[in-house]
Amino acid sequence: MRFFTMFLAILTILGARPAAAVYQCGGVQDTCPCGGNNPYPCCDNDGNCTWYSWHSACCHWGMALPGWGNAKTWVQYAAANANFEVLPAPVVGAIACRTQGTYGHVAFVIEVQGANIVVEEQNCCSTCAGGMRTHTYTASYFDGGFIVPVGGVVPPPCEIAIDGEARIIDEQTTCFERHGQYWWDESAGHDGHHFYTYTTDDAAADSWAAWRLNVTVPGNYELSVFVPANALAVATLARYRVVVAGGEHTVVVDQATSAGQWVSLGRHWLAEGTEQHVRLDDNTGESYDLRRVLLYDALAVAPVPDCTDACADGDAVCDGDAGFSVCGRYDGDPCTKWGPVSFCGTDESCVEGECAPDPQGCVDDCLAAGRFCAGEGATVDCGQFDDDDCLDEGPVTPCPDGTACFGGACRETENPDAGPDAGDPPGTPDDGCNCRAGGAPGRRSDAWWIAPLFGAWLFLRRRRSGNAAGAHRGPR
Repeated sequence: MRFFTMFLAILTILGARPAAAVYQCGGVQDTCPCGGNNPYPCCDNDGNCTWYSWHSACCHWGMALPGWGNAKTWVQYAAANANFEVLPAPVVGAIACRTQGTYGHVAFVIEVQGANIVVEEQNCCSTCAGGMRTHTYTASYFDGGFIVPVGGVVPPPCEIAIDGEARIIDEQTTCFERHGQYWWDESAGHDGHHFYTYTTDDAAADSWAAWRLNVTVPGNYELSVFVPANALAVATLARYRVVVAGGEHTVVVDQATSAGQWVSLGRHWLAEGTEQHVRLDDNTGESYDLRRVLLYDALAVAPVPDCTDACADGDAVCDGDAGFSVCGRYDGDPCTKWGPVSFCGTDESCVEGECAPDPQGCVDDCLAAGRFCAGEGATVDCGQFDDDDCLDEGPVTPCPDGTACFGGACRETENPDAGPDAGDPPGTPDDGCNCRAGGAPGRRSDAWWIAPLFGAWLFLRRRRSGNAAGAHRGPR
């Protein structure tokens, strides 16, 4: 018995497997036709890196790999085979190889992110989780290099050609590919069927799918996805990534409110080739605890009539003196046109597509900054109350009852002579002609000579009178 157990262990290491395990491992079905059977076993933990990488090459390259033993020896066998080459840098669709460790490791590359790569992989060990997972490594972790078929990794064209006519890419055609192990399907949708998986808020996707575009006639096309009805709680943040020749665009769709509808992903220029696609990942940002499902059904591709750019994107032009228009793409087609008029503000004019202060300048509404009387019963302020440099007249403020405006302020009117004249600064001497007390102390009157002159007249009169009386009293 011990010998038989050791024999099975040796077979596992060498790549032999029980026949029943070849067609599935870790919930992944090996249904891709490539002219061969997977020679690797599925380990006790329900996973094996060599089984899954062989399966990935069968599905994506259409090639049945030979039995290359443990993962650490794949590089040397591939380098010696005329059908394969080993690259020093990662590319999408390659098999990444690590030679260190007892058995090494292999994985299928699905993304290259600078110095990092994202792979799909399985693992065979007593402490490893079973099934397929998506994981991010530094590219240098795979010291053996990256295996690709001779001529590079070019996905085979899907059966539906984008040739200038309206087409629908169904999720059950060769133009639709699924990755990951967490998939369910439902007998409902555009074609009576759709797939679904559950959303997560993980950093990387566990399950994802793509609609591949085999473009034979380049041009402008509108892309739309069909959202089927599903009785479960449905995703609200489905992030469709449209990868086309002009770049990558993300369109967020609320599938929960779009049941039974076609939803547009916009109009895009599709170049000739097979590398463009629409991708939908399960890590939408909605936690798995919410138990929301992400739906995958048909993709429609419809040609858009050609158009001509009317202007350069982002340019601006004046529309008369009071407004301007900006060039852009406003109605969903790929061509530019002038947008609606935006009007300039008060005291502004449009100059070379921009609003600028009126070249004629502004005009003061009042003479000087400060507060002034607006008649006898109110005041008004003069100052800068807007964005220009000119003086503006503020609102009129009525004086309270029992007051009147004098010198720019509301004052009591019961005894107008009780204080300084209206408008005089505080402390100004009151020396005008009026009915109040005389001039200020210490100030000489302009008629100072009258009093001495009147005294001299009285003195002379008395003296004259005395002389006359003495003459009367003298001897006779």
